[in-house]
Amino acid sequence: MSVLVEILLVTAYASLFIFLIAKMKFFECEGISRRAIQGVFILKIFFGILLYLVYTFYYTDRSTADIYKYFDDSKVLFDALFTKPKDYFQMLFGIGNDTPYFDIYYNQMNHWYREYDSNLYNDSHTIIRFNAVIRLFSMGVYNVHTVFMCFLSLLGLTAIYKTFITVMKEKSLLLFGAVFLIPSALFWGSGVLKEGLLFFGLGFLVYYSPTLSLPKGERISIVRSTFWILFSIAILALTKFYVAIAVIPALAANFWIEKTGNRNVLLKYIASYLLIFSIGLFATNSLQVLVQKQKDFINLANGGTYLQRITVEKTDTVYIASGLHEQMDINRKSKEVEITGKIDYCRVWTTGRLGEETEFVGAKNFKETEYRLLLDYGKTGSTIEIKKLEPNILSFLKATPKALYNTYFRPFFLESFSPFILMAGFENLFIILLTIIAITFADKKVFKEKLFWLCVFFTLVIFALTGLITPVIGAIVRYKIAALPLLLIALFMLIDKDKLITKLPFFKRFSE
Repeated sequence: MSVLVEILLVTAYASLFIFLIAKMKFFECEGISRRAIQGVFILKIFFGILLYLVYTFYYTDRSTADIYKYFDDSKVLFDALFTKPKDYFQMLFGIGNDTPYFDIYYNQMNHWYREYDSNLYNDSHTIIRFNAVIRLFSMGVYNVHTVFMCFLSLLGLTAIYKTFITVMKEKSLLLFGAVFLIPSALFWGSGVLKEGLLFFGLGFLVYYSPTLSLPKGERISIVRSTFWILFSIAILALTKFYVAIAVIPALAANFWIEKTGNRNVLLKYIASYLLIFSIGLFATNSLQVLVQKQKDFINLANGGTYLQRITVEKTDTVYIASGLHEQMDINRKSKEVEITGKIDYCRVWTTGRLGEETEFVGAKNFKETEYRLLLDYGKTGSTIEIKKLEPNILSFLKATPKALYNTYFRPFFLESFSPFILMAGFENLFIILLTIIAITFADKKVFKEKLFWLCVFFTLVIFALTGLITPVIGAIVRYKIAALPLLLIALFMLIDKDKLITKLPFFKRFSE
């Protein structure tokens, strides 16, 4: 397909969504015009295409680029529509699609199966399925997917804005900036990545949940509200389950407050989180899951090459540490690997999860010709030291302060000259300065506002979970963007505008 046709297709879909923004009642927002929202949409498309250009011309390994690997895998699923439509719909909706028969499709994909398997739903399936649906409209043009994701993300962010404008009418400009203009959220939340779906699900969940407790005459259709709440929870659970974990206790606390009044708002929030988290801990093996997730991240950060041999009896996997590529000739297309000379390696002898249980063995018994390449990646450059978790509450409590510190303050300004980390460093510097201003010019009346505490508790949980399991700064930057809009909203809510302007008149232009 020619570049001109691709540009025309992207422009046509972008124009359609701009038209919908102008016509849909949902985009009627107090404090901002439809033109402003259209401008944000165009800005998001710009950032989405920028992300595409970075991963096309700067980071050129398509097989490891998040924007491409799920997009490319979706073609395998989509092509089944024309050969065996029943298979396409079974894989798309997850109905009876986990039998060996479907390996004829999954073995052609690189990311349907995790490198590190777990008992959790594989959220890569969600983005692969999303791309397989959008291919119905895109003719395989990647940036059409970008436009669709930008619109879904915009819907969710608009829902967040509409939720908080009810308590921030005098700070609508600040709210607009907090929701729509955070650089890292614009960058990562506008590409064909899970973050766009995350903002969609989070936005509609916080927007529709309060409608269940409205007076009967003001209540939106209970059926519609319930549908969007359940659909949003499903989106979050299938995209980033920890976001659902972080927000559901806050919504429960808000419902409680609506029914019983605004007294002891903070205590009701604390009680809701303690109760729901305690039920989750006793009813599930969530601590063990998080411990294993941390191990998985550490293994990924260490890098290396995994080779696999599948027989009728078992699956045998071999791990070779990163830094030994000069002794290996890897053919990525055929998945064949040839090793020259002796090489130390580790055999993963437990079937299923890579790196769960291993034994170190010598090279003399290793016949690499029997194996095929499963995974190969270098050691992550932005790795940081984190405390290794154990599956008990005390271990998590001890590790949480450092986890919050890492997520809130890192990356430090100029900690890295990687363009992504540098951008996040500037952003963090702004957030730290804003935090100092908010604490210095705090309006204590905001402590009685339930939506303020929703932002605070949601941010704390997301930041804690991110810092506990993620030893890579680049991953921390992406994982915490789910909470950044709500963090900035909380800080702007906390600032006493009159007190700030009295002491620092310069800020008057930003507060209107």
